[in-house]
Amino acid sequence: MDGIDWDEWIRSDADNISQLRGLRSPQQQTQTQPKRMGEPDMEITENELREMARTPWHDLTANQQRVVLANLCGPGKSTARTGLRDALNMNPTRTAMELWQIQQAVGAGPSTGGHQPDTDGAGATGAPTTPVRWEPGMLVEKLPEDLHHARVVVSDAQKTARAAHEHPGRWVVYGVSDGAHARRIALEKVRRVVRAKTSAFAPAASFEAQAREVEPGRYVVFCRYVGAEQ
Repeated sequence: MDGIDWDEWIRSDADNISQLRGLRSPQQQTQTQPKRMGEPDMEITENELREMARTPWHDLTANQQRVVLANLCGPGKSTARTGLRDALNMNPTRTAMELWQIQQAVGAGPSTGGHQPDTDGAGATGAPTTPVRWEPGMLVEKLPEDLHHARVVVSDAQKTARAAHEHPGRWVVYGVSDGAHARRIALEKVRRVVRAKTSAFAPAASFEAQAREVEPGRYVVFCRYVGAEQ
């Protein structure tokens, strides 16, 4: 076997064994992996960015965190980016996507040049796909809109007094009482109307009131507006 380059033969055989084992050939040039730890101008796919944005903050490396912040809020410093980073640092078990959506919900304004992330079919409204979870210590850019509206309850007395004012001198039904104590309850209502113990009938003596038993055991209280005394 004269003329055989044994060193070359051994290397070739080692390459074959490595390839059979699924290893990279020592002679194969190692491919340079794209850097994924900087700003989002690196070669990172949309799926990878989405996955990082939905990974708990404390499970990301510092460079991955910077990539996510730049992707959501744009490169460089901005109020939205600072607020999102601070909120995530205070809530490290949450994901950047969750708190970014909270920023949008409370009116933090659009991101400054960052990629607008996929919100799982939220549509053109940009509304978050899940209800906002408010937690102690969470930072927000702006207070959300208060959806609470005080419930306005118009009492029977207010309804009666209003109708009586609109039709002076005419009797208006105030209330109906039934049962064993119906008469006593009806007479107490008459007293409260005449003496303005119920504020709707103020001032005192501006209303007249009568209680009538219209059926056995059933009393109806009527009142009418006669005008305030001069």
